Amino acid sequence: MDVKINELGTDIHSSWNFKDGDLATITNDDNLVQATKNRLNTRLGSSEYFYSEYGSVLHRFHGWRKNETTLKFMEIALTDSLEQDPRYSNFKLNLELQPDKRVKISVHVVYDDDTELDMDYILNTDGTVEES
Repeated sequence: MDVKINELGTDIHSSWNFKDGDLATITNDDNLVQATKNRLNTRLGSSEYFYSEYGSVLHRFHGWRKNETTLKFMEIALTDSLEQDPRYSNFKLNLELQPDKRVKISVHVVYDDDTELDMDYILNTDGTVEES
């Protein structure tokens, strides 16, 4: 199934700054980057009154051994989490252990023949995800 998405959404920018007397917004690719970071940093089930499957289980891997086996389990969990967002119908995920024990999370999303997006995040040793 080939999904064509021209509009990737609009949301309040996570900086919570004001622009022209109103909260600043974020749109399209930037919105998807922010939305992905928010999803990965939110514990699955913590927003169950609003969203049935919003969030991730990354926090469950805190304290696990930093090795390829753990990265495979994390990849499965993250794939399941991202698939809950309809904008992620065709994507590739790559996790890479960094020398400082952080995990690089790379996401490549394909929308159609002309639209692709690469996003990179870092899972810090404290369990938070940041844009890299």
